[in-house]
Amino acid sequence: MYLRSQCLLIALGVASAVPTFAQTCTFDAAHARFADFLTTASLNGGAVLVGTSQGILSETYYGTFNAATVVPIASATKLASALRVLQVVERGQADFDAPVSTYLPAFTGEKGMMSLRQMFSHTAGYGNDSTIDVLLDDTITLAEAVDQIACCRPLNAGYTVGGQFSYGGVSMHIAGGVVEVVGGGDWQQRWQSEIGAPLGISTIDWQAFGSSTNYGIAGGARSNLRDYGRLMHMLANGGRGNNTRVLRASSIEQLDVDNVGDLPIAFAPVNANPPVRYSLGAWLDTVTGENAPSFLHSLGAFGFLPWFDSERGLYGVFMIRAFPGINSTALPTYLAMISDIRSEFAASACTPIESTDGIFASEFDPY
Repeated sequence: MYLRSQCLLIALGVASAVPTFAQTCTFDAAHARFADFLTTASLNGGAVLVGTSQGILSETYYGTFNAATVVPIASATKLASALRVLQVVERGQADFDAPVSTYLPAFTGEKGMMSLRQMFSHTAGYGNDSTIDVLLDDTITLAEAVDQIACCRPLNAGYTVGGQFSYGGVSMHIAGGVVEVVGGGDWQQRWQSEIGAPLGISTIDWQAFGSSTNYGIAGGARSNLRDYGRLMHMLANGGRGNNTRVLRASSIEQLDVDNVGDLPIAFAPVNANPPVRYSLGAWLDTVTGENAPSFLHSLGAFGFLPWFDSERGLYGVFMIRAFPGINSTALPTYLAMISDIRSEFAASACTPIESTDGIFASEFDPY
């Protein structure tokens, strides 16, 4: 059981911050920015989690949000999905660079040449979600949607496999189909049994917008704050969480590799800070004033942001549920918050809050 904080509530207009647990690092500057943003955006709630491989440093809920609040995470789904792709590759069930036709023979010609790496880094020849109707069809399964793409959805006009970066969900949908074929069946069930259950996760599924088996691999998941924090803790802990190894440290390290390089940018969302760098389901980004990729994140359209600073072993989850497109408005605040958090982390002896259940207290294991 965690020690409960004795902090007083802070009056913040429509949003009041409730530090749920005692904490040695308060991250007051970051929380002040977040509270101001919630007020300016007229949002009735939000939440912030910060941690390291050794545990949670801060967990705070604002307004109507609490530990049970579950929200659609939009494109933060991409990173959660990428972890399952990494897992099947690590287990030898698939190869990151093999042609998709190896696993899905219905993909022929140039379409058959795209790889899992390209599909999960927006360089496979699709993008800008020109086939979004297939992704959102709740009357079909994921496998049936992938069959439709193979049959009847050509690459984007003027695109080539591996020839450009174009942000979208179609290629990740195809990759989800590959994982179902090589990884033992239904995407959601296998993600939950192979990643969710080992980490003690109970709220993450691919049902954010209603019941469906056409799982939105790139944007259809939902989560509460703590469960996505479990994923980020596992990254910070080299692939281990809840005293269980989920991925090798070498697999986690692939998330720090830029898969865009010098490719032309055919399409990128407005929140993509140039130069565009993307790994697998996550952006490689910088905080203002820095000139090299310094952390990865998977920002969702509704404002949900998981991030991981591998150099410092520091991670966070910023949680809101707002209108589509608020991510661009929120990002400057989020970058400033991360800068504030880094500064306090560097200057203070931030002692994690201990947990008797071991979920956030696993010893680092660089297997």
